[in-house]
Amino acid sequence: MTDSSLVTPADGPSSVRILLVDVHSISRESSRLLLDTISGFEVVGETSEHQEALQLVQQLQPEVVIISMRVQGSTGPDTAREVLRLRPATHVVFWTLFDDQEHVRSALAAGAQAYVLKQDPAEELEIAIAHARRGAIYLSPSLKHIKKSQGAI
Repeated sequence: MTDSSLVTPADGPSSVRILLVDVHSISRESSRLLLDTISGFEVVGETSEHQEALQLVQQLQPEVVIISMRVQGSTGPDTAREVLRLRPATHVVFWTLFDDQEHVRSALAAGAQAYVLKQDPAEELEIAIAHARRGAIYLSPSLKHIKKSQGAI
């Protein structure tokens, strides 16, 4: 279990508003179920499509957008860039299956603050969101093989 101070919204009792962007409906449903169990988090929307993600960011104004590498009509990194162009205060967290350096670099170059692997324990997503909200970069501990074998990301 993680430290509850990591996930308590910084601006008081309101929930952290989260938008889910993933091409796979089962991933979005699983993410929603997981995030609904965490006090202080509220999933305000979800989509599989790039254009709809941009519309939802403007309409719902989430604090955090959780994006997968695969998005209909674009890529995760391109979607992240556009989200941040529209709403620079948004925190972008990638939650994906891809554990190679190329994908990690692509996500971070697009402005993501966190990169978590779907194969990690569920609490890693919670920790990543907390770090991103504080403005810190967070990489899944499972990515240490990349950091060690290929140098700093």
